[in-house]
Amino acid sequence: MVADVAEHEGREELVREIVHIGIGVFDLETSVRFYRDVVGMEIEYRAHHEGEKISRVVDVPDATLDICVLRKGSVRLELIDYGKPEKKQVAYKDQSTPGLIHIAMKVSDVDEAYRRMKAMGYGFNSEPMVTRENGPKICYFRGPDNVVMELYQPVK
Repeated sequence: MVADVAEHEGREELVREIVHIGIGVFDLETSVRFYRDVVGMEIEYRAHHEGEKISRVVDVPDATLDICVLRKGSVRLELIDYGKPEKKQVAYKDQSTPGLIHIAMKVSDVDEAYRRMKAMGYGFNSEPMVTRENGPKICYFRGPDNVVMELYQPVK
């Protein structure tokens, strides 16, 4: 059972910051190229983990992780390849399903970003559009590893 938030008022802040968002990948180098070359993130570091301790932490028997952490501004993504040959593509997650559903990326010209990314072969749900009064102009596509990405341009 989760404790009521009111029980914790007045205590020291529990979470100080979000360090990174982890994304499981099918092929680490393909995903690194996308986030580095298309999104414009910089590689912060790479790492390799294996053994009993990491297997316990991630709850994956005999885990072998190859990791690349990329950064853009204050956002870090941790790409993790578990090296399992039996990786399988899961069905496209419906946006109304609870849990992490997309990553939004601010762009200066959403129409141009849409055209360029479409030319690279990325499939979009729709063309960019404003969906609410004074809202941003947005569109969604799937990046590597079936992660839903949003191109986001604030309305001027």
